Amino acid sequence: MQTKPLSDYLIEKASGEKVYFESDKLVNSLIRSGAGEELANRILQAISLELHDGMLTRDIYRKAYQILQKQERKTAVNYRLKQAVLQLGPSGYPFEYFVGELFKARGFKVDVGKLVNGYSVRHEIDVVATNGHKQIFVECKFHNYQGTKTNVIVPMYIRSRFDDLNRGRNAVKQPEPMPMQGWIVTNTRFTEDAIKFGRDYGLTLLGWDYPQKGNLKEWIELERLHPITSLSSITRKEKEALLDKGVVMCHDLYQRMMNGEHLPLSPRNFRASKRELKAFIE
Repeated sequence: MQTKPLSDYLIEKASGEKVYFESDKLVNSLIRSGAGEELANRILQAISLELHDGMLTRDIYRKAYQILQKQERKTAVNYRLKQAVLQLGPSGYPFEYFVGELFKARGFKVDVGKLVNGYSVRHEIDVVATNGHKQIFVECKFHNYQGTKTNVIVPMYIRSRFDDLNRGRNAVKQPEPMPMQGWIVTNTRFTEDAIKFGRDYGLTLLGWDYPQKGNLKEWIELERLHPITSLSSITRKEKEALLDKGVVMCHDLYQRMMNGEHLPLSPRNFRASKRELKAFIE
C-alpha cells in the first residue's frame, strides 16, 4: 500500500520516449514561472497523488500550472478556513462530501457512503476515490472541536476493515487488480500513537496540519475549494439550512443561484452572498 518514490515513475514525453520523473525539473519550472519555492513544492506534493507510470509530461505540467493559476487569483472572501470546516457538523456527512470534492479536484471519480463487499462482511465506506490507476478507501473522522484528536483506536479499526476488503477482493479472480490504499482524513489532529500505527501498518493519515507537507489545510488552499460555511454574508442558521439541503460547496451554491433554484436565504443575504461568491468563483 505504500506508494513508490516519485523518481521511480516512468512517464512519457511528447516524442514517445519513456523517462523517469524528475521532481526538480517540475519545481524549477514552477519557480521560473513566479512561484515561490514553498508553493512549488506544495504543488509537487499535490501532483504526486495523480502520478502514475505512463503519464504524459504535458498532462503533469498542465495540472501543475492549473494549480499555480488558482493560487494567483485574488479574492475578497475572508475564509477563516479552520472554523469554516469545523462548522460542517454536527453530523459528519457534509465533511465526507467535502473530502470527496477534494479528491474530485485531483481527478478521481468519487462515491460517498458506498457499500463495498469484504471477505467476511459488507462495509460502508465514507469515500471511495478511483482514478483508473488506484483505488482509495477513505474513512472520514469529523470533530466539532479543534482540540479533539483522532486516537489510535481509529487506525486499528480501519486497518482491520481494510484487510477484510483486500481479502475479499483477492478472493475474486481479477486479471490485474487495481492497487488499493487505505486513508483516514480528519479535520483536526491525530495522536502520536495513531500516527505511528498508521505509518507502521501502511495507512495514509491526512489531518489538518499532518503531514507537514500536503496536509488537509494545504490541499484545500491549493484547490481553492471552500465550504459554504466560509461565507461571511449569510447567517449560521442559513448555513445549517443549506447543509441540510445538501449544499456543501461554494461553487455548488453559486451554480444553484445561477440556475434560479429556491434557497433558504433571505433576499438580502441571497444578493450579498451571490456577490461574495462571484468575486471568488468567476
